[in-house]
Amino acid sequence: MKSVVVATLSSIVVLGGQAAGAGPAQADRPASLDRLVGLVAERLQTADTVAAVKWAGALADGSQPTIDDPVREAQVYDSMASSGAAQGLPADWVRQVFTAQIEANKLVQRGLVAQWQYGLIPPASAAPDLAPVRSVIDRVNGEIIDELAGDRTELTEPGCAVQLANSVSATVQATHADLLHQAALVRAVLPLCGT
Repeated sequence: MKSVVVATLSSIVVLGGQAAGAGPAQADRPASLDRLVGLVAERLQTADTVAAVKWAGALADGSQPTIDDPVREAQVYDSMASSGAAQGLPADWVRQVFTAQIEANKLVQRGLVAQWQYGLIPPASAAPDLAPVRSVIDRVNGEIIDELAGDRTELTEPGCAVQLANSVSATVQATHADLLHQAALVRAVLPLCGT
């Protein structure tokens, strides 16, 4: 199932944000995974701010930005597994889902930092700290758990990969995501189907 999801979602990036076979009739498609994918995209949008804060901190002390935060990541995995268990979700699956969220976020952070280091784009201005963005992440994490529980039937059906690809395509088009953010969104949704 995962290979079907990867192939279907990969076509979105190749086709510039449009799922294979998607066109004018896309508005008539079932939209049950749109909210879940929208939440994943909202969580992913925090990566820009996180990268900017880490970049500014590294510039201030003359170091390289540290993208990985194993302690914080472990706290998220444990917290989300516990929240998911309260809604009857398998802990391993919840951990996979949130591993994908965090790895996708770090993909964007690394991509932005590389572009800033090589002067490809100007660095974003940084917020003074990560507290406001962490409150957004915490809120969205809880909402993702709620959606996983609510969409469980759709996420285990054979048509999940196509439905997910359509929702990703709609989200990419609505947000006008660049290729870095498109690739990260695909990375973030990979484990959603099949459990």
